[in-house]
Amino acid sequence: MVNSQAGSHILVIEDEKYRRTISLEEATYSMGRHKSNAIVLNSKQASRKHATLIRRLNTKTNSYSYWILDGDLEGNKSVNGVFVNGEKCLVKELKNGDLINFGCSVNASYHCTTNGADTFINIERFRNGNGTLNERTIGEVTAVKPRETTSFKSTLRATLTLNDDRQDNLSSKETIQEQAFRDPLTDLPNRTLFHEYLSIALSNAKRNQNLVGVVLLDLDSFKQINDGFGYPIGDQLLKCCADRLNSCFRSGDIVARWGGDEFAILLPRISHIEDVSKIGQRILEILQQPFEVSGQKLQLRSQMGVALYPQDGQDVNTLVEQATANLRQNKERKIDGSASQGSTVDPKAAQLFKAKNVLSQALAQEEFSLYYQPQVNISSGEIHGMEALLRWKHPRFGQVSPSKFIPLAEETDLIIPIGKWVLKTACTQNQAWQKIGLSAMPVSVNLSPRQLQHPDLVKMVGQVLDETGLAPHWLELEITEAALMQDLELAGKVLRELQQLGVSISMDDFGIGCSSLGYLKQFPFHTLKIAQSFVRELKEDSQDAALLSALITLGRSLNLRVVAEGVETEQQVELLRSLHCEEMQGYRFSKPLQAEEAARLLALSPIV
Repeated sequence: MVNSQAGSHILVIEDEKYRRTISLEEATYSMGRHKSNAIVLNSKQASRKHATLIRRLNTKTNSYSYWILDGDLEGNKSVNGVFVNGEKCLVKELKNGDLINFGCSVNASYHCTTNGADTFINIERFRNGNGTLNERTIGEVTAVKPRETTSFKSTLRATLTLNDDRQDNLSSKETIQEQAFRDPLTDLPNRTLFHEYLSIALSNAKRNQNLVGVVLLDLDSFKQINDGFGYPIGDQLLKCCADRLNSCFRSGDIVARWGGDEFAILLPRISHIEDVSKIGQRILEILQQPFEVSGQKLQLRSQMGVALYPQDGQDVNTLVEQATANLRQNKERKIDGSASQGSTVDPKAAQLFKAKNVLSQALAQEEFSLYYQPQVNISSGEIHGMEALLRWKHPRFGQVSPSKFIPLAEETDLIIPIGKWVLKTACTQNQAWQKIGLSAMPVSVNLSPRQLQHPDLVKMVGQVLDETGLAPHWLELEITEAALMQDLELAGKVLRELQQLGVSISMDDFGIGCSSLGYLKQFPFHTLKIAQSFVRELKEDSQDAALLSALITLGRSLNLRVVAEGVETEQQVELLRSLHCEEMQGYRFSKPLQAEEAARLLALSPIV
């Protein structure tokens, strides 16, 4: 719980026009000469967006404090800088009595205390007809009285008379605080400050709905340079890398020293995924050129790991962890071609990165839809179930085949949020059909191998059932043998937990795996779906017919529901009927239908 005795936070600003007292209550304040700022600095020497005040929780005191940041939340710095107690700083936590100068005639003081009260007077300055400067009081603010203050004149005088020896006059505490945010070798922001910038960029991106990129860059041949030429040469090379990297980015992008032979790049304003590819290519091109250090020509090899908000995470730690994981994977792959050409990027990784962005946009912009294909009992003609099938209509390319985009969703882990959307949509639709009086029946949803391995799958299924109000026995989850083979022990545990929820489990594509028969007793299946490859090649007196007959007989003997998939012709129907298969699914009965069309078909049941 935040300390309620945190006290008042007051900023007193003095310029040529006003002396203003501002009670700080908001989370952020923009400061600059442009009138759009929350706090306007009346000076032509002040930048349009000069500085930002940010309220942060101080975990040590369990209270809030304000930090001042040079520049805006887009990462753009001011022209003249920000000085706190005479020292230029990039970011600094403000303390009671701190004196601030904005690199011009505008000064401020910050006050925060709980002891006593005082009144700050707002003054407007103006000149009369003969040019004499006059002042008039335009209001006052009662605020907490600071323990100690210093006049603005002394602040301005201290700022104007600073020389190269000013570091000698700083307290050790101020020096340590400044060094805590800056890498001493390259003078780049360090990891701590990078996290601060990333936090700001994410807050800004949530408001503006833009993308944010995090790039980790590892100089994987740097150790050999240190060993071969010595650490002084290595240090000079790191400085050269820092300079090159700074030169190839846009205004507002942040290059930081991550540590050792690693750099981090923050891309706070990304409109399209192609921007990341272009920036990555720029990095490759500039680092491929040899470096000349102390007469030595040196060439580097490097790897990159990239993470993108919001697809890869929505907070600082998750994005950094994802970029780190991608960097590690790229280093383990030992991408071919990098030895002779310098830095490089895995083409497949770049392709997946782009695919991930496109699929994320498709989900956010509701380009996905569900179609439903009936499972028919040929003896009664009644529909005994509906399988939900995912479809994607791209606004430019039209319908995209599931065989193309579902594997990409698997590889990029987007199958998890997409799968949840499918499950919730299918359950909601089934409940809606029942509410309008259509026959109750299970709707089946496919689970991918990645979904089956996800630690929150059972919890997610339970939440969806609770949210939609669908009874668990009206949901059937289809699992392929390939999904089971990823981790048999885990699969068994998950399927048993799903069964305890009351959900039915179906083995999809039954018969094509080498060990399918053994799984029937090992896992809690309710339904077997005969693979359509058997049905497609089905002919009377063929080996496929004999094998299919054995599979159907096995399923029936275990009291399992048996459904034949991919039934397209009347001949296939009659052959399956002769093999005592009573439930079928395929174009012979209906193509996959949109929800409205499927409802009309359900109203007509029986349909055979």
